[in-house]
Amino acid sequence: MKLFKHGSGSRDPESRLVRQIFFFAVGTVGVAVIAGLITFVLTLESTEETMVPDVKGMELANAIIDLQDKGLYAGVQLRYSQELSEKGTVLGQSPSPGSVVKAKSRVTLKVSKGAAVEKLENYVGWDIQELEAHLKSLESVYGPLLQLKQPYTRVYDKKPAGTILEQKPEPGTELSVLTELELVVSKGPKGQKTEVKKYVDMGWREAFRKVTNEGHPFIFTLNASAEGEPGTVVSQSPAAEKEVSSSTLRQLIVKPPEDIEEGKRFGMLERELPEYQVSVPITVRAILPNGEQETMISFNHKGGLLTIPYLQEAGSTIVVEIEDKEQIRHQVPEEEAGE
Repeated sequence: MKLFKHGSGSRDPESRLVRQIFFFAVGTVGVAVIAGLITFVLTLESTEETMVPDVKGMELANAIIDLQDKGLYAGVQLRYSQELSEKGTVLGQSPSPGSVVKAKSRVTLKVSKGAAVEKLENYVGWDIQELEAHLKSLESVYGPLLQLKQPYTRVYDKKPAGTILEQKPEPGTELSVLTELELVVSKGPKGQKTEVKKYVDMGWREAFRKVTNEGHPFIFTLNASAEGEPGTVVSQSPAAEKEVSSSTLRQLIVKPPEDIEEGKRFGMLERELPEYQVSVPITVRAILPNGEQETMISFNHKGGLLTIPYLQEAGSTIVVEIEDKEQIRHQVPEEEAGE
């Protein structure tokens, strides 16, 4: 019995060793198989190919979408170009259109940020209304080039009213970004009479902008029962083409518009201001219900009755700043008048 037990015990370590070697070998093979499968899958993915689309001449946003549809990523390089109209468009790309590349590759887009240099013209001597029309025509073709700082500085001068006397930046200044242009505009000789412009039949927004840009004192009044086209100036005093002092008050009567967009309100902000010795800058802003702000208009005012026609979202707040300090807050009604 002792001999039998001794022989059996001597074989147990050998059995364990064999089993360990067997399991180690099986595990090694298993790991190798799994690694091989992973490598195979990754190799398949890395060999997926796609053709680079032609995005030259596209707006950047559209070009990026086209690349993403092909499983490609966009890299952007900004550069100046010869034409203002090319701003924001793709001038070139690398790899070139039609190239076959691996999925998830990067395509570098060369995108225009506009003309390298524009030189500011000399606007001294221009009429302010001519300049406004000139810049508006350029904006419709190329996008905004200059932003006129409002209100204009107006001074008495021997030059006719509306003539641009000074500008900043100076003519010839090289520009590569949207620039604010400050102007000094003639009010004409002190005491000189001016011809009253025609406001009748003009839309209320245009009339408001026009009379404030001209720098004359003004009052707007609403009259829903007046004859005339809704949303326009239906009468004025003094009459058009009459010769009056530039300090003569322009009184404009507006018939409220009828077709008002849902959720908006048309109304008039009226406040009595103190009389100022000189005209002071006034800026009118609207705070929309969502918190966004927008500048409605800027102009100079000598005090007295302030009238501001508006069309804004219901629940908005109209803020009037005088010399950069908030002085008035007006709440646009939530409900329409008469509800």
